[in-house]
Amino acid sequence: MSASKQVDATLLARVLEPYKPKCRYLLSARCELPEDGADHLVRLVGELGIEESCYIEDTGHFNAVEFNISYNQLIYTLLGHCVTNALLEDLADMNLAEYFQRQLPDVLIHRFSSKFRRPMAARAYRGQVEINETANRGRFVLVKTTVSFEDDAGGNSSGEVDLAILRRPLEDGGGQ
Repeated sequence: MSASKQVDATLLARVLEPYKPKCRYLLSARCELPEDGADHLVRLVGELGIEESCYIEDTGHFNAVEFNISYNQLIYTLLGHCVTNALLEDLADMNLAEYFQRQLPDVLIHRFSSKFRRPMAARAYRGQVEINETANRGRFVLVKTTVSFEDDAGGNSSGEVDLAILRRPLEDGGGQ
């Protein structure tokens, strides 16, 4: 079994701070380190819930916009946890203050694909994101991820997302 650690509530609150209160879907999360031979570097498993859509009348199901927002909250949380705990070699020189400066402007979706296999309820669901590979490209770090969501009734969706974390100079030096 892999090692598991609950994400600190203070870190989670800080990661979700840029979101409007009714758009904070990620309720709790734990980070799991892989077993030997796993196909991922690190995984975050989260409990999520959407009380009310922030942009549309209730569609009755989890949709592509909610998928993307949920993915963002999972990956931002996982990256913050990885920086805090020095879990990824390609982000080892970044501290938490710098990460928070980069979270919104410098974590960019490079490629995004999603599949919706069975309609899913948005009120309460689980999600997991895995970082499968990272590569330092000098000007940016490429992060390859997979993500999946499911509810208790068998609804599910999944996707693959590649991120680029820009390595541009920060105006105030990024706390370094």
